[in-house]
Amino acid sequence: MSLPEQMKAIVFYGPQDIRTETVKTPQIENVTDVILKVKYSGLCGTDLHTYRGHIKGPVGQIIGHEFMGTIVAKGSAIGDDKFQVGDDVLSTFTVQCGTCWYCVHGYSGQCEKTNTFGKVGLAGGQAEYVRIPYALSSLIKKPETTGDVDDSVYVLMADIFTTGYYGVKKIVDFSKQSPTANIKAQEIGDLTVLQLGLGPVGLCALRALKHFGFKKVVCVDNVPSRIEEAKRLGAYKTINFDTEGDALKEFIKNETQGVGFDAVLEVVGAPQALKTAYDSVRRNGFISSIGMAHDQLPFDGLECYLKNINISFGRCHAWSLFPEALEIFEELKGEFKSFIDYKPRLEDSKEAFDLFDKHKVNKVVFDLT
Repeated sequence: MSLPEQMKAIVFYGPQDIRTETVKTPQIENVTDVILKVKYSGLCGTDLHTYRGHIKGPVGQIIGHEFMGTIVAKGSAIGDDKFQVGDDVLSTFTVQCGTCWYCVHGYSGQCEKTNTFGKVGLAGGQAEYVRIPYALSSLIKKPETTGDVDDSVYVLMADIFTTGYYGVKKIVDFSKQSPTANIKAQEIGDLTVLQLGLGPVGLCALRALKHFGFKKVVCVDNVPSRIEEAKRLGAYKTINFDTEGDALKEFIKNETQGVGFDAVLEVVGAPQALKTAYDSVRRNGFISSIGMAHDQLPFDGLECYLKNINISFGRCHAWSLFPEALEIFEELKGEFKSFIDYKPRLEDSKEAFDLFDKHKVNKVVFDLT
């Protein structure tokens, strides 16, 4: 099909300055490219890092890294046995070559050629159309939707559910395999887990923790609506750090005999959250940090040495984990049908960012259908 010369898209110009504009429609540039007509595009918590000015953003560029859509054009290297025009597909929030050492060994987040949609050099998906480089290792066909869940829920797979799953999987793997953990697989339900952060990624992670059998998950945040959602999703205990300042210390004292949590899932990235993770985990415990940290760490190497801390940082290896995360998501997706509580049009970008920034909505997905 022929593509229009122009399209609508959300463009970043600086902190608190995003605009819906008319721009050129992307075209096939390389034989491994695909062009998607976007159906749904999400607004992610990491978008707020640039929106708030905490990190430098791609001035003058289309943003957004959570989306799904329909293939409308493809390069000559994309055979019909892989994808056809008209296929509805899901995209990872990153692109990756699929052939370098990191991709082959399951670490696609460190691909030699990776980039994130909406970052410098790769236009994002908060637009009517988006170009997907390395499409064979960045897209997957959308499963057949059943029941009363519409396709917008699959935007969660682009980043936040897969990232939440990644953080949880690291805890599961450590608990089962690490000799320093001394925990048997069947005892996973007895482990105490502290989760710091209940934004969209955190809520997806909480549901993944429950899926794997963790029972004693204590969740900390300060947004009442998020705390209520965590209760719905099965949190063992929730703590509002604005109004329950000593509750976490009391839990550690009374329910872990003062030892601390077996594992901490840190989903914020802020120094205070990382310091709380360090202070709350038991000696020889495990911290899985998937928050996008951009400050100095609030603890040093000697402190980690003396406490025998095991800690893992880093962004999700989305492509490597996508098949297994999607299999679990298919089981759970019905529980997320109320998760997306605001579906604006692209023209409503300023209001959408403002509401999300002020925690007045839980999950924003732009509806382009």
